[in-house]
Amino acid sequence: MKGPIVNISPVLRGLVVTTALALAATACSTKAPGGDASGGAVKTGQGVTDGTITLGVLSDLSNVFGPLGQTLVQGNELYFKQRNASGGICGRQVKLEIRDHAYNVQTSVSQFSELEPKALGFVQLLGSPIVSALAPKIASTRAVTLPATWSTDWLSKDGLVIVGSAYPVDMINGIQYLLDEKKIKKGDTLGHVYFEGDYGTNALKGSQYAAEKLGLKIKPVQVVPSATDLTAQFNELRSGGDPQAILVSAGPRQTASIAGLAAGSGLKTPILANGPGFDPALLATPVGKTLADNLYVATSYEPFSGGSKQAQTIATQYGTAYPNGKPTNMVNYGYATAEVMGQALDQACKEGDLTRDGLAKAMRSLNKVETGVMPALDLSDAAKFPSTSSYINRVDLKAKGGLVVAKEPFTSDLTASFTG
Repeated sequence: MKGPIVNISPVLRGLVVTTALALAATACSTKAPGGDASGGAVKTGQGVTDGTITLGVLSDLSNVFGPLGQTLVQGNELYFKQRNASGGICGRQVKLEIRDHAYNVQTSVSQFSELEPKALGFVQLLGSPIVSALAPKIASTRAVTLPATWSTDWLSKDGLVIVGSAYPVDMINGIQYLLDEKKIKKGDTLGHVYFEGDYGTNALKGSQYAAEKLGLKIKPVQVVPSATDLTAQFNELRSGGDPQAILVSAGPRQTASIAGLAAGSGLKTPILANGPGFDPALLATPVGKTLADNLYVATSYEPFSGGSKQAQTIATQYGTAYPNGKPTNMVNYGYATAEVMGQALDQACKEGDLTRDGLAKAMRSLNKVETGVMPALDLSDAAKFPSTSSYINRVDLKAKGGLVVAKEPFTSDLTASFTG
């Protein structure tokens, strides 16, 4: 039974419907190209036929993280379109089945139930509440899933493979950067606006840990995803004295509201956000100039306008594939996660086992994945994040995607002792 269909504009409809990426003209043999180690046929299971490997994508294309989810999907698509054009993976074309859960847990549960029987795994699952709700089903079905969320709560969860550093680690590295750059100093108070749950509450652990070790104070203020006017929360942040910096572990709308309120009150403090808190569309709003002056974004992936060779290559390819696209920094992350899945599929093919168990084993055999837009990733230990390095990005009104690198990926000394 089909999952719920969301009414959206024609521009986005192509993202929501099932996406089939260039199916092979003829059916392929069950033999791996060149054969496996023993020269036998490749063992297959759910989501794999002689000609096709099917992967699921459950994203938010129309709600809290809609613009980010759209470009995350485009990054996934871009990678697999290229792989398909060059012969596919293990003699098969990769097909993406894409659904928009609109950041609704019940919708995502229905969509997972629909897609799971016909997918080998999921190359994207966006949203901390969604991942939390589906984690037991992912474990029981053994469907390897790459969550587009970076909570330490996902460590050691069967089936979940995190790609990148953790929310609290990005926050620790970001606070260290602000201190090193003398944007803040010992003894300062930092306000932290956050979503309750596996995103914001998890990031708050990082800011509180950094504050304890660096002689800072944290004033946490919780918000809900539906809140777009944060006047009450902003006033709470200022009660007892203005904060010397504001941290945001929420969505782009909350970042915009906080920035606008700060500007309106004459408060010119640095704002540090986790990656999901920024959308370049904000730069075309009245708060754009304030964000350009004060916002920093900590991420485990390079921004769309990054200077690396791979980032520039992806940007060029994106412009060709999506001439009317509005890129965000999630393009690079979507491409990188697809690269991780692609390398795991290649390894599973080499081992002659394209079942879910074969893919899981192959994924955990990867101890140095180079994507070109992230630090090297070690996926071999499910109990550890594959990276503890963060890019610190700043707003550039002229850059595509809205961000440029302020500091190349680094790991602060504090992350070594942070256990989550």
